[in-house]
This record gives sequence, structure tokens and C-alpha cells, in this order.
Amino acid sequence: MIESKWLKYIVLGCNVLIFTALSFILPICYEGNDDVVMAMIANGGYSGTPDGHLVFINVLYGAVLAALYSWTKAVEWYTLSFAVLHILSMSVLVYSILTIPNRAKWERVLWLLVLYTLWAMIMAAFQFTTTAGLTCLAGCVLLLRPSPKARWIGVLLIVIASLIRITAAGLVGLLMAPIIVYTYRLEWRRYIPIAVMLLLVLGCRVANNVVYNSDPEWKYYNAYNPLRGNLTDNLNAYTLQPEDMPEGIEWEDYKLLLRYFPDPEQMDLDALKRLNAVVSTVPFSAKLKNIRYLDHYAVELALLLVLLVLMILSSDNKSKSIFLVLYTGFALALMAYTSLDGVLKNHVFLCMLMPMLVTDFMFLPDTTGKKRKWGIVIVMLALCGWYGYKTNCEQIPKRHFRHIWQDMQRPLLTKVPSNTTMVSVGVSVPMEAADPWHVWPYDIRKYTLGWLTWVPLNTPVGQSYRIFLRDDVVIFTHYTYKQDSSFLNLIRERIAHHYGIQTTVEEMCSNDHYAVVKIVEQKTENE
Repeated sequence: MIESKWLKYIVLGCNVLIFTALSFILPICYEGNDDVVMAMIANGGYSGTPDGHLVFINVLYGAVLAALYSWTKAVEWYTLSFAVLHILSMSVLVYSILTIPNRAKWERVLWLLVLYTLWAMIMAAFQFTTTAGLTCLAGCVLLLRPSPKARWIGVLLIVIASLIRITAAGLVGLLMAPIIVYTYRLEWRRYIPIAVMLLLVLGCRVANNVVYNSDPEWKYYNAYNPLRGNLTDNLNAYTLQPEDMPEGIEWEDYKLLLRYFPDPEQMDLDALKRLNAVVSTVPFSAKLKNIRYLDHYAVELALLLVLLVLMILSSDNKSKSIFLVLYTGFALALMAYTSLDGVLKNHVFLCMLMPMLVTDFMFLPDTTGKKRKWGIVIVMLALCGWYGYKTNCEQIPKRHFRHIWQDMQRPLLTKVPSNTTMVSVGVSVPMEAADPWHVWPYDIRKYTLGWLTWVPLNTPVGQSYRIFLRDDVVIFTHYTYKQDSSFLNLIRERIAHHYGIQTTVEEMCSNDHYAVVKIVEQKTENE
């Protein structure tokens, strides 16, 4: 057996090599545009100056990144910080699996295999939610160790996770809380680090709100964006009908909001408050129907339930068996609750799956019959195979996005003058196709609307559809923009309806798939 004092360093070194290898083999790529935009805000690519207001990430974490980018842009600090947290967190989990007592070698090998397969899946869709979840999980595992030093390092990791995404850290914390309480029992001194951790998390959250509320524009945005997310990410918001619209809010404007392209002047803070009030009246019986979308994870859930049955049948410890049943029920109830207002996204499910697997490993029965042993082996290998397959599937759209960006979109955008603000309308520019290690040179200037609606970094651009009439604003759109039903013409109709301005479209450049155009005010005969 390798000496424990050397094992931690060997594990850390191996994970550095594994992360590096997977970065090139996969290669790693951000799951969506959110991380790329936040990286651009931090590195100054969005507004011209490094900024810590990363919206979904605590401003304290953002301020550190902005300071590092101000020092040098030669390093993509946003991505590097996530990479470091991934490697440290995985090292904690692997080391814990290797050193926890009373586990057979085959059990350690199986769980490590599953752990690394899930890590590959997470890296294939690199993003801040899973980074926060993985970091918090490592912190919770350290809280279970006997060493006081390890527990305080765990507190630090959990606080960092809460800075990156507090909801993901909270979700993992909820799933790890039962096993922490089961382990600690009534030893109240062991809860002291947890109390300190909760105070630090609360303090960081308060500090974030103080910073945002200290500026009127950021204060408005800090109130606006969560309400917007409550609608665009809420399945129940899509069940509303024209007759459900509050007075003064038109159905066409609401549909544009749900398509992530609202007119900020029409969909202001007051409008969002009233729409959220309407959505909150959707009956619970209607929300229950959303649970059906958990069938996206039918394979994973079925395998977990089979694993639970095999563990219970093999265990002669009733208290552990009862705990596992109650814990699994709690986790499934949490998934169902999360699904009431929206689809349980894959990155959120992964944040829930990993704590469940860690808990199962810690509660494996001391003895296992031959048939049940092979049952557990088959279940875990099936889980590995399933996630290996899903990781490969994840790469197919990424390769497609890279093709679209490199061969169809980027050549066209190089023709756009650099002093313009470019807005993507009715078409997804796959910014996630960008190299996460080189987000800084990404040469699409500004994006407006979506979760950037009313963001002060867009001021004075981005507060009304009338921005499209500005001389320095160009629009990137699909080549079908001339069709009557196109997204661009829907926006022009709204401009005419709300502001009485008739417009025409001037094409600047195009190819067989996309076009860069300008909306200009239509001149009257007298003019």
C-alpha cells in the first residue's frame, strides 16, 4: 500500500495529467453561451474593460478574475480557475475513495471508473454550474474526514463553490447534509466548521447584493434578471395564453420575451413583476405534469434503484438500509420538486447524481454475495457505458457548432467594421464553439438582450428595440430574414407598432446561410 502522505500528491499529479489529456482528446468546450459571455465580461472583451459583474457568479469571485485580467490577458483566468478547482475537487474525491476503510479493491475500482466517466461528461460540457457542484461535493467530503485541517479546507471549497453558483452549491449541500448528520450524530463540536461556513456563504451573498445595489443601474438589473429567468426558464410560463396577459402587456411582446429577445422598454421591471404574479397562479396539478420530463434520465434512475436494491439485500445493517431508502427517496423528491417549474437540465442532474453515488459508496455493505456482487458490477459498468455514450453524443453538436462558426459565420463577421455593436437576431451564434483557453480574442463585439437585457454594460445600447436604428448597430441574422414570418420582420413590426417608425432593411454582406444587415428608418416621400 502506498504511504498516505505520498498518495495525495500522486492522485493530484495523475488528475493534472488526466485533465490535460481530456482537454485535448474531447476537447473541452463550454456547454453554452453563458460562460463565454461571463469570461468576456471578466476579461474585458465585452465592454472593453475587465469587470467583476459576472451576474451569475458572485462579484467577489468576479473581482479577482477582473484583477488578474487587468494584470495580464495572456492567461484565460476564467477557464484556468475552473480547471484548478476541477483538479483539486477530483483529487479530494479520488483520495477519499482510495482511503476510506473497509472497502474491497473491486468496489474502489468501480466507483473510480464511474467517477472519471462522469468527470469526462462534465468536461465535455464545461460550465460554471457543474464546477460549483463538483467543488461543493469535494468540500462536503472533506467535512466527513476526521482531520480538523481537512474540514476547514472543506469549508473553503464550499464557500468558493457558493461564489461560483450558490444554487448548485446549495443543491449539493442539501444532498450531502443527511450523510454529514448521520456521521456527526450529536458531536456538536464537529458542526462548528459548518456554522462558520454558513456565515461565510451568507456574508459573501450579502456583499454581492451590496455591490450590485450600490449603483442604480446594477440595482435595477439585479432585480430584473431573476424575474426574467423565472419566466424564460419556467415551463409553466409557456402555458399562458393571450387572455392571461396582464393589462398593458401584449401577447406578441411576451412571446418575444420567451424567445430570449424582449423589447426592454416594453418588458421592464414592472411588466416582469406582473407576469411572474400570473405564472405563480398556475395550479399545482398543472405543475405536476412537468415531472414527466424526468424520463430524460430514466436509464440513470433505473440503474440507481437497482443498485439500491442490491445494496439493501446484501446488508445486514438495518439502520444503514433504512437510511439509504430514505435518502434515495429524498433525492428523488428533490428532483421532482426541481422539475415542477422547469426541465431538470443535465448539468443540474449531474450535480445531484454525484452526491448520490458518493453516498452509495460510503454505505456499501461490508459483505456481498457472489450474485449480488456481480449485479453491482454490472450496474456500475452499465452506468459507465451509458455516460461514455452520452459524452460521445455531446461532442456531435459541438463539432457541428464549430463547423457553423468557423466555416459559415466567422468569415462573414470579419467583414463587419470593428467599431460597430453586433446583435444576433433570430439565430444562435454558437459562442460555445470558442476555445475556452482563448476566449479573449473572440471577435464578436457586443451581445444584447437575453440575460443581458438591461445589463448596464450595454448602456446606452440595449434599453429599447429602437437601438436597432442606431448607425453603429448591425444585426447578424439567418439568410431567410426577408421572409414575412422571419424574426427580423417580427421585430420591425413591433418597432412600427410601439414607436410608429416604419423601417427597411439594408444588407451589408451575406453568404448562402447568414447575413449582416441594418434596420434603417424608412424615409417618407417628403424627405
